Amino acid sequence: MGGFTKNPAAVLTLGAFAGALGFWLILKLTGFTIASEQTLRDQQSRIAVLEEENQELSEDLFAAPENRLPILDPADLPYDEEADARAAVEIAQARAIEENKFLMVTFGANWCVDCRTLYKHLESDEVSGYTADKFIFANVNVGKFNRNTDIAEALGINLERGIPVAVFFDPSGKVIGTTNDGELEPARLYTSNQILKFVRDIAERSRILAPDAVM
Repeated sequence: MGGFTKNPAAVLTLGAFAGALGFWLILKLTGFTIASEQTLRDQQSRIAVLEEENQELSEDLFAAPENRLPILDPADLPYDEEADARAAVEIAQARAIEENKFLMVTFGANWCVDCRTLYKHLESDEVSGYTADKFIFANVNVGKFNRNTDIAEALGINLERGIPVAVFFDPSGKVIGTTNDGELEPARLYTSNQILKFVRDIAERSRILAPDAVM
């Protein structure tokens, strides 16, 4: 022991080593790990994204009802009552595959406020800025649920939960899924930002959630 007291540097070195060893043992026993600077930066970046998404969600949830509804043009009728719906869908399917784009076929009617609201959201600058080079859209008129029901059935669409209801195809023409569970039916309650997240989630994750459930 007298040798160590004559060499203060050795004592300090031994003390530092013992302290580091003790700290390591505590971390090991408690399950804690020391995060790298890169890990911390990644976590901070993720927190910033979550905070931004939380802010957007809060704005959507607490927006006044009148601010949610786009102004509908009486002359803007997206569901052509005279169109050959079967041919229109086939053309849209072929075009989507040729252009390597996703396809959204929506079944609705011009008397349906939610159908026209959804169309308005899809046409908004906010949404179309994303979908312009990624999606092809086709609308099928169902009248009073008495028109083109055979096309709906052929594409796996169930009209019992109301309209609008849609089916989505990936760029290869494979069906991703439908909104048969009513995900789009209350379109008047959604914002363009929520519809943007909805279509982006389909394109990037191949899943279909209600627009207000997409984070």
